[in-house]
Amino acid sequence: VESMTELEQITTGAMPHGSRLSRDGMKHYSVAMMSGELFEIDALDLRVSHKLDLDEASKMVGMDHSTMDHSQMGHDMGGMGTEKKEEAMDHSKMNHDMSGMKHSAFKPTWVSPHPSKDLVYVAGNGADEVLEINTQTWKATRKFVTDKGPYNIDLSPDGKFMVVSYKTAGKTGIWNLETGEEVARIGNSQKVTHGVAISSDSKYAFVSVEGIGDDPGMVDVFDLQMLKLVDTAYLGKQAGGIAFWKISDQ
Repeated sequence: VESMTELEQITTGAMPHGSRLSRDGMKHYSVAMMSGELFEIDALDLRVSHKLDLDEASKMVGMDHSTMDHSQMGHDMGGMGTEKKEEAMDHSKMNHDMSGMKHSAFKPTWVSPHPSKDLVYVAGNGADEVLEINTQTWKATRKFVTDKGPYNIDLSPDGKFMVVSYKTAGKTGIWNLETGEEVARIGNSQKVTHGVAISSDSKYAFVSVEGIGDDPGMVDVFDLQMLKLVDTAYLGKQAGGIAFWKISDQ
C-alpha cells in the first residue's frame, strides 16, 4: 500500500464486485456478479483458496444437507496438488464466449466479513436477499430476505448490526445480526442507493446515494441507536463507493 505497487492480477469470475479483507488480513473476499460466485483469496500466496456457487448455496439454506451432493458447492483449492491447482484456476486457456457463460440469478454485488466470527455476508442483488456464509464449512447458514436490489453491506465493528443498501428500492435496511430481524427500513434522500460504511464506534452508518440525471450525489447519515436518518451531506453527481476513515476531535 505504501508504494502503491500492484503485486498480482488474480483471475476470479465474470464481472467482479466487492473487495474486502478478513479481520486478520489473511484472506480476501470478492464476488462475481455474472457467474454468481464467492471467492476467497489467500493474502500470502495470492491464490484462490475457495470458491462457492451462490445460486446453489441460496437454494440449500434450510434444506436437509445430509442427503445432498456437495461436490460442486465449495471448492477448496488448498487440497489439490500443485499441477491440478494451477490447472483448475488457469482461466487463460478458457473460452470466454459470453453467450455460453452462466448468468447468475443471484447476482452478488458485495461481500463483507464479520468483525469477530468466521462468517461473510453476501448481497444477492438479483435474488433480493443476503446470504450468511460460514467460511469454515463453506455453507450458507442464514438467509435475510430484503427489499428490492440489495447492493452493498457493512457490519458494525461490535458485530450487532448489518446495514444494507437497497439500490433498486432507494432505501436502507438495518438488521439485528443476533436475531436476524430487520429493525428498520428507511427511505433514502433520493434514488439509487449505493455504498455503506459504519463508523468505528458502531454508532452511525453512512450511505452514499447516486441520484438520477442532474441530481447531486448525497451521503445519508443514520443513527444506529435511534434507527433513523439524522443528516444528509450533498456531493457531486453519482456518489458511489464510501469508506469510513477515523473519528477525530478536530
